[in-house]
Amino acid sequence: MTVYKSPVADQVIPQINSFSFAISNPNNTPDSHPILTDAITKRVITYGDWKRTTRRWATGLQSIGFKRGDVVALFSFNQVDYSITMFGPILLGGVTTTVNSAYTVDELAYQLEDSGASVIVTHPELLPVAIAGAKKVGLPANRIFLYGDKAVDGFQPYSATFPPESTPDHLLAQPVNLNGQAAAETTALICYSSGTTGKSKGVELTHVNFNSNTCQVSPLEGNVDHGENIAMAVLPMYHIYGIQLHLMYGVYNGVRTIVIQKFDPVGFLKAIQEFKIISLNLVPPQILMLVKAPIVDQYDLSSVRFVMSGAAPCSADLSRALMQKFPLVQFRQGYGMSEMSPASHVGLYHIPIHGSIGRVMPNQEVRLVDPESGKDVARGEPGEIWVRGPNVMKGYRNNVKATKDTIDPEGWLHTGDIAIVDKEENFFIVDRLKELIKYKGFQVAPAELEALLIAHPAILDAAVIGIDNKEQATEVPLAFVVKAPGQENLSEKDVADYVASKVAAHKKLRGGVRFIEVVPKSAAGKILRKDLRVLVQKPVQAKL
Repeated sequence: MTVYKSPVADQVIPQINSFSFAISNPNNTPDSHPILTDAITKRVITYGDWKRTTRRWATGLQSIGFKRGDVVALFSFNQVDYSITMFGPILLGGVTTTVNSAYTVDELAYQLEDSGASVIVTHPELLPVAIAGAKKVGLPANRIFLYGDKAVDGFQPYSATFPPESTPDHLLAQPVNLNGQAAAETTALICYSSGTTGKSKGVELTHVNFNSNTCQVSPLEGNVDHGENIAMAVLPMYHIYGIQLHLMYGVYNGVRTIVIQKFDPVGFLKAIQEFKIISLNLVPPQILMLVKAPIVDQYDLSSVRFVMSGAAPCSADLSRALMQKFPLVQFRQGYGMSEMSPASHVGLYHIPIHGSIGRVMPNQEVRLVDPESGKDVARGEPGEIWVRGPNVMKGYRNNVKATKDTIDPEGWLHTGDIAIVDKEENFFIVDRLKELIKYKGFQVAPAELEALLIAHPAILDAAVIGIDNKEQATEVPLAFVVKAPGQENLSEKDVADYVASKVAAHKKLRGGVRFIEVVPKSAAGKILRKDLRVLVQKPVQAKL
């Protein structure tokens, strides 16, 4: 057995309530420090405001009968006070489940029922969906609350539950004591997997899980100055990437964070310019926009010093192009999944290894295992990433079978991601185990072909899937391509010939090339391959 560990010493991970951990204040952040600012309304929440308002919300929850173990569902776009609504239930020993703001009534109802939510906080624009979803699962209408300060159609803001502003601190809710094993067993969050390959599963993260990742990444921050840092929260706050980096890590370190409700290129670029953003935590499509979109040149982005990529693979060509365009930027890539709270690997800003997800973070053990033989692979050979550590989830909500299929009896989480490791123990993602294309016994990684396609100057974006070719009784790669502006003359043959000139014979686009307007992706930047498969309507002839 070959086990990889971090070159950095293991960190002390407090086994306490995650609210208590979040306000442990290692950087001596003053109460007057602005930690959250709404990019549009300019509403500011100071560190002192945040602590007290979270406790007022927890007190309000108690007043409506919320108790330890109960669940609050957050169904909203990003909000400047999203973290307040998230930590209130956690403070009480309750649970928060975060819901994708794009969900339909049926999708919301499924998560409400599966998580056992008894309270919803939603955005006024999403109220009709919230009402219908709640009705489907029998959740009373008087348990639906709103973000903002105004009632809508009789539904009240969540702040309507608060005790009076004059209430003394000692009469507000106190964090439930979860010292030791209780913190390792008590669920704090239920984040639902993206469902890119099937039905979403509720990932149960304990207080220790939630605390772990902030501790694990802290010694790997290089020359980031938290007291002076200005970060942008453009990642969806319902996603674990945004939750950990902005809602937990940001509060814990006192980082001034500018909140964007929804990503749009103009609003995003304007906010960077206006607030002189220093740190950006992004997904690859947003980095691709920074590199290729002509509109970027209309804005002053010179304040940006740190860019992190996560949630989906960022190719070496893309990160190089980013640093070439913005020479003052330091870049790193991380890797993880909701089931790991979320990160297991991260790079170093001051030592970029393009295409790498970095090294193993502290407090973990990692293996690379051949999925077929179950044996550890040699260095440089592809294998499935297995992880064991305090950040590994408790399990899937109401799904013992899926939990056992993912975490083996020895505690190893089988990620389903294929990677290689170099002699310096930098890891490189090859692809998803379930997404690998098998062409006549040869493995073809979609991520490799996608990175190659995106590097073409006439291609704005691309995705690759495997489709069955009955004539050859094998899978073949099919590319979906978005043309760059002004590249209308690019043909399917041009693309296929370009790829053929760059890869081994078994990786050619034998399934063909299709031009589309946009590659379907989740809000976290993952390619929705199941949506692409819907576009494949007729049999594909062999293209040799």
